[in-house]
Amino acid sequence: QFRHYPLDETYVARRSTLDNIQANWKILLENFSEYYHLPAVHPELCTVSGVAEHYRTQGSGKYLGFATAPLSNGGTFVDPDVAPPLPGIENTRNALAARHILIYPNVFMSFYPHHIMRCIVEPIDANTSREHFHVLAHPTLHERLGHEKAEELLDNFFAFHTKVNSEDMGICEAVQRGMHAQPYLGGRLSFRFEETIHRYQNMVVDSLVNKHNNVPPADTDFNAFDDLS
Repeated sequence: QFRHYPLDETYVARRSTLDNIQANWKILLENFSEYYHLPAVHPELCTVSGVAEHYRTQGSGKYLGFATAPLSNGGTFVDPDVAPPLPGIENTRNALAARHILIYPNVFMSFYPHHIMRCIVEPIDANTSREHFHVLAHPTLHERLGHEKAEELLDNFFAFHTKVNSEDMGICEAVQRGMHAQPYLGGRLSFRFEETIHRYQNMVVDSLVNKHNNVPPADTDFNAFDDLS
C-alpha cells in the first residue's frame, strides 16, 4: 500500500505536544479510526475529505487502514492541488488520495499527497493522555517551490491538522465524561462506520488476555496492489 511513498526520505517539519488531555488514550485512537463524526465535528475537513469518499483498505496485521479517494479541492490548506505530490506517487492514485492508518497500539497517521501527519498518543493515567503531533515533509518541497513558499505551506498544513485535532479533543473529553455516567452500559457499533473500532478493540482485548500473537485478518476483498480502485 505504501510502496510508492518515500518514507525513509521524509523529515519532521513541524511538531507540537498536547498535554493534559482529559481522556483515556484509547478513546483518542478510536476517534481517529472512525469517520462517523466528521460532518458534525469537522465541516471544513469534509470539504476535502468527504465521508462518501472514505472506504476501507484493510490488509492483514495489527493495524487499521482506510482511505479517502479521491480528495476534493474544497479551498482548504490541504487540498491535493496546493503543492506537488511526494516523489514516487506522482503517477499513482495516491496523488489524489489520502491514506489513513493506525499502527497498534498508539500511533496514527494520515498520508496526504504532499505531506504526512503523524500522532503518537502517550498514556499518562486511566483518564489523562498526551499527544506528540508531527507534520512530515519531503526535502523536494523546498527545491520545487522555494524556501519561503514551502515554509508557508508547512505552516498551513500544521495549522489545518492542529485545528482538526483541537475539534477532536472536545468530543473525546466528552466521551470520557460520558463513560463515567452510571447509566452508561456501552452500545452497538455501526458496521458501516465503526468496524475499525471493533477491530481495534479486539486487538486491545487480545493484549489484555495475553494473546499478543493474534494477527487480525485482511478483508476478503483486499488487494494491496489495487486497493484504491
